[in-house]
Amino acid sequence: MNERDVRSQANPVKQSVAEDGLASRFECRPEFLFYNLPVFRVLDASTVRERSVDDLKVVHIPHVFAGKDEIFLGFGKPNAYLVCPDGKGGYQKFAGKSLKRAPSVVQDTRNFVQSGILFRFRNLPPDAAEALRKAMDEHNGIKYWTCVNACLRVMERAGFACGDRPLSSLYLPYSLMKHLLRYGLTFQGKPVEFQVIRTSPQNMEQYTREIIGAELSTFRRHFNRAVDARAKKSWSFAAIAFLLHAPGRLVTAVIGQKPGQRVTGPVAPALPDSQEYSADLRVRVSTASFLGTLLRQIWGPHALFEAQQQRVHLADYLSTPLTAFPQKNPSLPTRIKKRVLFARPVIWLIRKLLVPKYAELGITNERHVYDMLRTHSEQSPNKYNLVLTGAVAADGTAGDSRVIIARTTVKSKLVDWVLSKHVLMSGYDPAVGFAGELWKDADGIIHVSGNSGTYRPTNEDVQAAVAFLQAVFPHLRFVAELVPTS
Repeated sequence: MNERDVRSQANPVKQSVAEDGLASRFECRPEFLFYNLPVFRVLDASTVRERSVDDLKVVHIPHVFAGKDEIFLGFGKPNAYLVCPDGKGGYQKFAGKSLKRAPSVVQDTRNFVQSGILFRFRNLPPDAAEALRKAMDEHNGIKYWTCVNACLRVMERAGFACGDRPLSSLYLPYSLMKHLLRYGLTFQGKPVEFQVIRTSPQNMEQYTREIIGAELSTFRRHFNRAVDARAKKSWSFAAIAFLLHAPGRLVTAVIGQKPGQRVTGPVAPALPDSQEYSADLRVRVSTASFLGTLLRQIWGPHALFEAQQQRVHLADYLSTPLTAFPQKNPSLPTRIKKRVLFARPVIWLIRKLLVPKYAELGITNERHVYDMLRTHSEQSPNKYNLVLTGAVAADGTAGDSRVIIARTTVKSKLVDWVLSKHVLMSGYDPAVGFAGELWKDADGIIHVSGNSGTYRPTNEDVQAAVAFLQAVFPHLRFVAELVPTS
């Protein structure tokens, strides 16, 4: 997927990060679909409470949306559903059953829908909801091969279209997501803006990977459900059910299964609408190689984010480049890091897996960059390593001023430590002017420290780095965290 594949998503410069019509303040950042497909703007609504109903996780619609006139397509694992206003102050849902197991139904949502990924349709005319309700009634009670196809036939009947391919020709949720992101959506021939909202605590890549897994295991899941239903009345089916579930129970008994604990911290307030924010920031995010993408399913979605601009030059603030591992008499652990663990060939190899190329997010503004940073708190740690390049190198040249960040708390402490190392982020760039740590607190203040054992910046370097960042992002608030000196 390249930059044109996401034209259907609103331009980040024009679209406010503090989206209207939402019930709460949600941060917004790029994430990935499985496999390695960037979605440049995902509203992170994982702070919304999930409730368990049977084997499903559901969310309260008023906890996501402030109004009662939303139209959206929801993706569970792997079932999909279509929601629109019922014309009476509530919401109705159209849902089908896969493999024609039961007729499709139009239901009162009672203000609850399955948690997961929501595609919220914007700028629709007033008659869109009525057209959808009429189409839902026409398709009510009909059996379809998949729930996705059932919803798409309703949308197609109501006047929606996506590219040159008929919506009714799509059957699986993952392929539908890709199709929407690539070709956009129209209603009665006019483009429809949409937002991608994630209510699940899992990131987009994890969630869509499980959607694909659920797609592939459809027949097995339905077979198991049928056996479980008959097992309540027949000892022979009870024995079959026991054998079917025995391997999973054995694995759980051997390796254990930790109950998932959902921890949500505070979300920093949005920047005010009244300011004119600098909109000259070219932002891009790294995409992994084929092998790196597979490994990312184990070590988590590590990525490097870069911001470049021509307005402010790092060399005016930090002209002298820092050297990796500058100690004159390094300790044995430092020597091992420098010559073995993080030697140039090792860094080159890791970057070939982690950062072989970048996906361009285009030109954006300060508000978007601010909102991409997760809010850091004790209950929800979200710190980033920071590298600034553009100092005057030994040969007298100064490269482009780049702000590079990498999240340090992704999944595994050891892997996080390795894949967010400053020397990995810089790739041994000879023009590194600063390396340290950065985090955004619950008040929206961005803290910068010189916490880098590799480059070892001074307090003066930290203050200069903050001055540079303040000039690049004039409407953000930065604070220098200095090391006490005797």
